[in-house]
Amino acid sequence: MYTKIILPDTGIKEMKVTDILVKEEDVIKKNQSIITVESDKTSIEIPSDHGGKIKKILISIGDLLRKGDIILELCNNQINNISKNNKKISNEEKIKLKKLIIPDIGLNKMKIFAILVKKNDFFVENQTLITIGNNTNIFEIASKYSGTIKKIIVKIDDYIYKNDVFMYINPSLQTIKQDIIKTFIKTKSFKKNIQTYVHASPIIRKMIRKFNINLKKIKPSGLKNRILKEDILKFIKDKKNNNIQNSLFIYKKFGDCKEINLNNIQKISSKNLSNYWKNIPHVTQHIETDITNLEKFRIEKNQEFNQEKKNIKLTLLSFIIKICACALKKYPNFNSSLSQDNNTLIIKKYFNIGIAINTKQGLLVPVIFDVLSKNINNLSQIILNLSYKAKNNQLRQDDMQGGCFTISNLGQFKGSFFTPIINSPEVAILGISRANIKPIWKENKFLPKLMLPLSLSYDHRVINGVEGINFLNYICYLISDIRNVLV
Repeated sequence: MYTKIILPDTGIKEMKVTDILVKEEDVIKKNQSIITVESDKTSIEIPSDHGGKIKKILISIGDLLRKGDIILELCNNQINNISKNNKKISNEEKIKLKKLIIPDIGLNKMKIFAILVKKNDFFVENQTLITIGNNTNIFEIASKYSGTIKKIIVKIDDYIYKNDVFMYINPSLQTIKQDIIKTFIKTKSFKKNIQTYVHASPIIRKMIRKFNINLKKIKPSGLKNRILKEDILKFIKDKKNNNIQNSLFIYKKFGDCKEINLNNIQKISSKNLSNYWKNIPHVTQHIETDITNLEKFRIEKNQEFNQEKKNIKLTLLSFIIKICACALKKYPNFNSSLSQDNNTLIIKKYFNIGIAINTKQGLLVPVIFDVLSKNINNLSQIILNLSYKAKNNQLRQDDMQGGCFTISNLGQFKGSFFTPIINSPEVAILGISRANIKPIWKENKFLPKLMLPLSLSYDHRVINGVEGINFLNYICYLISDIRNVLV
């Protein structure tokens, strides 16, 4: 006869199974907790409304249960009481054999973890025969006499109670008159590998899942060994400190070194750049463009401003910013962002350019808005203002939002070409390296030309290689005739 144990009315429509506190073949009592379920606001241990031996568990951790769902089936007419299930022994055998029973160890129900002898084995006085225990302790059970094992009536994982018979033996000393030979506890020790239920609220379990922490590694400090938020924070802090110490030890064994904590800007930049590189399929194309005429024009204009005592200084970056905005207008896919589900492309009708600025605090990307409506003089002044604000920690959040395209300028440092990382949700970024004079073959001879290395990285989900090189070539075309952007 089987009895179905169902989820009672908890007052909540649907609850998630977070722990199963029993297993198949366990013998349970009425009102014993069998599973733990939780909702967004509460955690409940569900008891069984019948006692018996578990035939089958019908749910798994993570299942969503509703009122009336079957949890398990009990075989309630086959209670696993070892003393009731002993096989019958003939009267002749009873005269010869002696019973070994479980001594009183202060526990009612115990589980058999190991059987250390087998039928017909000879054992000596004080030899451990079986080990039993509960979720906290194990006990080694030994006989006061030596003899031969004639019948073992228990199995590993059976549950057993005080005074239950677990073996029949033929003792070496035939003078023993009593039918029952008492056993005793030889040793007592903690069994570390026995799984135990951990008490924690739904909010705590959500935190643990978020940080991917093994619940059993946290030392609880709440009532009835309940894990608190403070226990999790302490665990994370201790683990972080241990990791730091381990890292420091690795390098210190080779020589002296010191630790420097990253500031918040560096941490955020590091996390963002890692995510962008991991999630965006980058392609980078390189090209060199002749800026000889552009530089000549720029120097001449700055000399004029100086003579006129105007507080204006044109920079190469101001020209590149205006040129990039013109290129974005001609090639709108570069002025776009993918939707969050990656199914649609959002084309922007405005042209805001971000400029990457390296500061002591870390990398910052302030944005110049509506670039096409500004002339080169305006852009030069805006660049100076943003650079000053960035290096003096005066940028606001609004100054670094709304960008369509980013420029990373390394022209003040030696080196040519690099792979800039796309500033998501943008789909492209232009890297500028230091210009160098190179001999360029033209009109049957080499001419000295000032060549600027450009590196364009783009999201290959949105832009293909032909579009990428066309975009770069168009930038080169605009640079070659600066009159195209002097408006």
